[in-house]
Amino acid sequence: MNRVAWRSIRAHVKQFALTTFAVVLGVAFLSGTLALRAVLSNTFSDLVSSTVTADLYVIGQRVDDRESSTDVQTHPVDASLAEVIGQVDGVDTAHPEASTPGVLVGADDTPVTSSGAPTIIHPLHEGRGTATVLEGRRPQGGSEIALESGALERSGLKVGNATHIVIQGQPMDVTVVGEYTFGAERAGAVLVGMDPDWLIPTVAPDGNVTTIAITLQEGASVTGVKDNVARILPGDLRLQTRQQTIDEQNGAIERTLGFVQTFLLVFVVLAMFVGSFIIMNSFAMSVRQRVKEFALLRAVGASPASVFGVVFCQALVIGAMGSAVGIVAGAGLLKAVVALLDALGMPLTDGVPMTPAIITISMIVGILVTVVGALMPAREAALTHPVEAMREVGGAREKSLVARTIIGSLILSAGIAAAATAWIQDDLDQRRVVLGVGAGAIIVGLLIVSPVLARPVVGLIGLPLRLLRPSGRLAVRNIIHNPRRTANTSGALMVGMALVCAGATLASSVNTSISDEVNTSMKADLLIQSAAQSSGAQLSPEMAQELTQIDGVASSDRFTYIIASAAMPDGTEDPTALVNIVNPQTYNDSFDLDLRAGSLEDMDATHVAAYEDSGLTVGETVTLTGPNGSVEATVAAIIDPEGIGGQFYATPDTAALVGSWITAVPPDPEHVLDSPIGMFLTLQEGANLQTVREKAQDILAPTYQYSAYNAEEVSDQVGQSVDQILGILYGLLGLSIAIAILGIVNTLVLSVAERTREIGLMRAVGLGRAQLAGQIMVESVLTALYGTVLGGATGIALAAALRKILEDDGLTALSIPWGQMIVLLIISVLVGIIAALWPALRASRIPVLDAIATE
Repeated sequence: MNRVAWRSIRAHVKQFALTTFAVVLGVAFLSGTLALRAVLSNTFSDLVSSTVTADLYVIGQRVDDRESSTDVQTHPVDASLAEVIGQVDGVDTAHPEASTPGVLVGADDTPVTSSGAPTIIHPLHEGRGTATVLEGRRPQGGSEIALESGALERSGLKVGNATHIVIQGQPMDVTVVGEYTFGAERAGAVLVGMDPDWLIPTVAPDGNVTTIAITLQEGASVTGVKDNVARILPGDLRLQTRQQTIDEQNGAIERTLGFVQTFLLVFVVLAMFVGSFIIMNSFAMSVRQRVKEFALLRAVGASPASVFGVVFCQALVIGAMGSAVGIVAGAGLLKAVVALLDALGMPLTDGVPMTPAIITISMIVGILVTVVGALMPAREAALTHPVEAMREVGGAREKSLVARTIIGSLILSAGIAAAATAWIQDDLDQRRVVLGVGAGAIIVGLLIVSPVLARPVVGLIGLPLRLLRPSGRLAVRNIIHNPRRTANTSGALMVGMALVCAGATLASSVNTSISDEVNTSMKADLLIQSAAQSSGAQLSPEMAQELTQIDGVASSDRFTYIIASAAMPDGTEDPTALVNIVNPQTYNDSFDLDLRAGSLEDMDATHVAAYEDSGLTVGETVTLTGPNGSVEATVAAIIDPEGIGGQFYATPDTAALVGSWITAVPPDPEHVLDSPIGMFLTLQEGANLQTVREKAQDILAPTYQYSAYNAEEVSDQVGQSVDQILGILYGLLGLSIAIAILGIVNTLVLSVAERTREIGLMRAVGLGRAQLAGQIMVESVLTALYGTVLGGATGIALAAALRKILEDDGLTALSIPWGQMIVLLIISVLVGIIAALWPALRASRIPVLDAIATE
């Protein structure tokens, strides 16, 4: 039977080629995703290993010490300990380390950016185990910098050029005096080295640094020196070897990459799921076309198990061949992605091949998906009776849809009931989980019951196409008479379109909700903030003061934030709570905090405002702890500000007492807001907004990152982030839609082969080649439209339900992007036309007499 299976594949090679290609696509993305994760892991591991070069490190306790945390932020270390440690026997050098985000201005007088990676300004120490200077020298004083090789290349600068940098909001004129390297790719980070004697007092004026790096003398014992250093350290500090430090940082990176890989694999699984429809459909149609072949095998003595084995072996061969080619394609895809990231300024480690584990996993998954997709058709082939060989037309037997309709209707009804319950019941426990289960049941139920829905839906969609006689009428009739094939072919497209339409509806709803929230909450006329809000940028005190003195500005409100540990009344603790620092007496005039209970006027050094979703109530006490100390803070108000993240709002007095694990906070409350991360400006009545804005932009120009935004631009800025995420979603879902197109092509090719005699008879009674090609094309378009309409309606409905559930989280408006929906319908028509080109051409070229003679 193995020989029969192999000969059958060779005899029907065209039928199985597209099925194999579907396997290739799915496995290529699976293996490429796994390999990309390995490349990212190796790149960041090399990065950590190249920068962590000292023998020992004095490090504070982790702020978030949970095992699953991806944050390696630590408590500060007293820089003065470096001098004491430097006196220990066996210690060569002990360098305090402290860095800060900043801006490097390139040769084109614009900030040097790299695919969202930060610009880090760090001390460039001398001595063994530090960076290697390739050209020039190390910087001295605050007017000189050295650039890491990748940053030098991207900036367009050369050693000897003058430029400027921005540190903590303060622009500075500097000269590039050297080029250095750590010996590994920087994964897009822009590194600027400066004189440690100037930089560390600047970024750590309180004497608290991130770590102290210890380099040992030649021949000194790491264990012995570590024991001696440990004796003089305070108990709240850790002393780690180089390898321990590398392992800690790599562990956090691996956890982060695990989340990224999970996100990508969700879409790979979706693609494999969609691909299984093509595999099942291909084998099912192949079995129907070869029913007489299987019947003859039974007639000459082959058992049902043997016939089942023939189809099963074919699935194994196709799965193995498709998986092998897919792995090769995945390696090519990986190279393309690495090259693209390199072009975008995020160079990754080269030469990472497919590992044996990745190859094994990809082969197993590809073969399993193919085999599972072929099981039902193989069973149908095995149950073919020998008497079928006596029939003139094979494949005439069609199973009843009654059982399938009943099962599908039950699953679909259960899914609709679950989704409706989650939509309506506001107090339902695990509301999102219920909706997720309901959504899954709806998709599965639709896939099962789709043949029954195909007749009325396609009949309705096809009404205008019936006017195209005879092609349109014949196509609609053929689609309606073969609902099972229509459902199987459109299933992949339906799933893809459901996700695309759900994503588009949610994105549009988010943008509309944000716009409504900003227009409602933002009372000020202008917001001054950094374009990269996560860069750690701050406005200088002089610049903040200049902004308040612009003609036409009536008032201003500054804001910043601290990161502290928050101990809740129920015993839980958030080690990285974000506390927004504002002047509560005036801030609410610039931005509505949406007071729900209590009073903002009661806020002071020991009273804070808590977000409504924190679960706290007015009068409860929370302990905020930072590097400066702890404060037992009473909740004075409950607020629900829209569009601004965080857990608490507090006063500058609270910030000065607590401090921050990330940003330097002056101990004097009067100066906490001197260097804010942003400001609101409210204009005088009658002042010209555009004039004030232009003056503000002139003041902000030296920062190269701050701008003045009105309410509409603020909402657009947030909306752009949503659109970027949606763009990634579309790109990934494009894989499933590409496979769906392949499925339509595959089905049409097999359908043409299955209906060869029918095509010959229609040609014989006068149907022209163009009319035949038109019929095939209309069938393809109808199939694509059916999948799009069914999937689109499902996606919009599920998005509306999810929007209702997330209403309390700020998703207040439901906005259906009808323009995008129309575009998707047009795309589905184009998909149908493109998918039908080859099958239509193939059908029109079949000789009439040969077609009539086919059995």
